[in-house]
Formats: sequence, structure tokens, C-alpha cells
Amino acid sequence: MNKLCIAATALALASPLVSQTVPPSELVDAVTLHSTGDALLQQARTAKDGIAFKVLLSRPDGSEQLAVRVKSGQGEWHRDFADVLIVLEGEGKVVTGGEIENGKQTAPGEIRGDGVKGGKVQSLHAGDTIRVEARVPHQFLLEPGHTIRYFAVKVKTK
Repeated sequence: MNKLCIAATALALASPLVSQTVPPSELVDAVTLHSTGDALLQQARTAKDGIAFKVLLSRPDGSEQLAVRVKSGQGEWHRDFADVLIVLEGEGKVVTGGEIENGKQTAPGEIRGDGVKGGKVQSLHAGDTIRVEARVPHQFLLEPGHTIRYFAVKVKTK
């Protein structure tokens, strides 16, 4: 019983320290999103892969990013993170499921490839939200001349 009381007291004393390591809230205002998105659009237009993104908020359990694409992306697969994608502007399609074509590990828990074969194709427009679970292949598809601006929330799943 005495050990249980000591453990409970230690836990209670430590919890304020743990809770203070991450701020209780963080704000990215609309003006910042808009100006950052405009800058990212310019970067994406000159990027070889047609994408530019910026991590706006980062925590141990995930991150929030703003991304702009001006052309179709690679097939992607994330072992430890689900993607919640909120389309802010533009339109495109996303393929989910199936298999990564010619996939190669690009970082621990990350695979990229030429595309996704055999997945479900869904149209995305401003205001749409889609969650792509961890370990699900996915790929953005854009028609030539189209762009898409979206907020990506990376949620750690393990």
C-alpha cells in the first residue's frame, strides 16, 4: 500500500512537468495561412516535383503542415502516420489503397514510388476533408494547369 501511495504521489507531481512540455494551444491565423500559401505556390511552380510545404506546428504526436501542389505527386506510404487532408483551394484527385508502384524506402517508415496502382480514386475540392490511415498507399493526381492547396495533419498512430 505504501509503495502504491508513493507511486501515485510521484505521478501526480510529475504530471504538471509533462503537461508543460507542450503548449495547451497554438494558433496559426488565416493571414499567416494565406501568405504562407502564396509563397508556397511560387515555390511549387519551380520545384521539380511540383510540391512545396511548410510545417506550421510540430509535436511528438504529429504535425500540421500547409502544402501546395501544382502537379501530380508520387505514390506515398507512411508506416506511423495517418494523414488528415483539408482542401483549402483548388481541386484534384486522390488515390487511396492499392499498391505503390516501384516503391523505395526514402526514410524510416516512409515509402515513395512512381504511383499507386489499383486504388480508389476520389475527387477533392475546396472544403473537402479526407483521412488516409497509416500504411495505406496514396497519391495526389492533378490535371495539367490545376493546383491544390491543403492543410495536412499528420497524426502518429503508434
